[in-house]
Amino acid sequence: VPETPVPETTAPETPVNNATLLTIEAEDYVRFLDSTPGNEGNAFRSDDVDIEALTDGSGYTIGWIESGEWLEYDITLTTGKYIIATSVASESGGASYSLLFNGQQEGIDSVGNTGGWQVFEPHNVALIEVVEGTHTLRIDITSGPFNIESITFTPDDGSFVPPLLPVAELPLELPDVELVVDENPILPQTAVREMGIGINLGNTLDAPTEGAWAPVVEEKVIIDFKEAGFKHVRIPVTWDKRTTTTAPYTIDAQEMDRVEEVVDWALDQDLYVILNVHHDDWLKKGGNTLTQSNKNRFDSIWLQIVERFKNKSAKLLFEILNEPVDLTSANVDRLNERVLEIIRRVNPTRLVVFSGNGFTPLNALLSAAIPDTDDDYLIGNFHAYDPWPFAGQCLRGWGTESDKDELENIYKQAQAWSLENNIPLTINEFGAAKFDFTAPNNICELEDRLQYLESHVEFATDYGISATFWDDAGSFSTYDRATGTWGPEKDILVAPNLP
Repeated sequence: VPETPVPETTAPETPVNNATLLTIEAEDYVRFLDSTPGNEGNAFRSDDVDIEALTDGSGYTIGWIESGEWLEYDITLTTGKYIIATSVASESGGASYSLLFNGQQEGIDSVGNTGGWQVFEPHNVALIEVVEGTHTLRIDITSGPFNIESITFTPDDGSFVPPLLPVAELPLELPDVELVVDENPILPQTAVREMGIGINLGNTLDAPTEGAWAPVVEEKVIIDFKEAGFKHVRIPVTWDKRTTTTAPYTIDAQEMDRVEEVVDWALDQDLYVILNVHHDDWLKKGGNTLTQSNKNRFDSIWLQIVERFKNKSAKLLFEILNEPVDLTSANVDRLNERVLEIIRRVNPTRLVVFSGNGFTPLNALLSAAIPDTDDDYLIGNFHAYDPWPFAGQCLRGWGTESDKDELENIYKQAQAWSLENNIPLTINEFGAAKFDFTAPNNICELEDRLQYLESHVEFATDYGISATFWDDAGSFSTYDRATGTWGPEKDILVAPNLP
């Protein structure tokens, strides 16, 4: 079917955004592709797009929409960020479409059964950032049928939550997978108890390239972690430089092999292992990162991680996303839900660690949604560097009874959440810097640091929470990778793990 431009004499006037809300009626398209001749609804226009009047007499809707059809609109906008929403209806469900803005796919949406062909509901579909000028919006129909009544552009207020397609409808090449059922799954309560106190392999695979921030890791490092008495290791990984930036967003084979090698070193030592997505700022920083392409890339990264590690020991845990600093709580909830769905396609009992937004303090977890309240293999997570002026900036001391009470109160609140939701907890980052790496003259006193770490370890043990010391091979370290020696922090950290 050839592309059909609207004749100049019938094209509507280009809408201009002179208000806080710009509404485009669906029937005001300027170009279209329709797969059937004639207007099925016999309303408003005489071309091949199927338009019918709304039963309440308030306007029109485009209906009889089929796969492969599309509509285009020319819109003049002022500079800014906008949420694009549609008003859609369906009596059958199962429909989907994508939004392209200036030729770039910005959003994908599905339309379920809304209760009737003219029972419309608003769908926030995309978040865009534009410069002043005239732009083209295109609605590409993936599957029908559904009706569309209008499209709105609203200045961004931080409330945008991306829609989710079922995993099977993602615009990616999904691997053919079979459900991998572990005959010996580990319950999260058991895992948290057995994980005890662990250590991070920080600034290593989470660096832009391995070796950029810390020495390249060797198997001896993992062996030393085990022999020191740690019971688990968290392996942060930043996938950005390891992954292509265009679909299908393939992870470099050698890089994936390297991550697997390090994971296997830890599993060979019978350690629990936490593997995550770490400093991937393309997804979580800047405030306008949840484009459709970024969501697709994140999905693809997790699809590949799950596929590669699906047969590993139940002692391998997946942590969804580290410190999503610029994402709203609602957006993080949605990403948690999506990645859990991806993992559960393959591993129904793999332990999955989730957290809230921001730098993932406890209050972010307390306000986060549980990704699936029926899932029995979840572990909640938060980070604890409280108070940061001491633990991160070395601007004050620590060790008064008030300091200890404030820290213990965090653990008390965490335990209450855990008991209420029947979800065990891990703190997969805690620690105290030797000096502020942004201001090296700010130095934390060793005695204060050791008191602080001892209190963390004591409270974690008393309140049944697993905790992971942040070792970055730098200001937060206790292990010297060059010499294979330990600082005084180690004995305090591993004390609860020892017989």
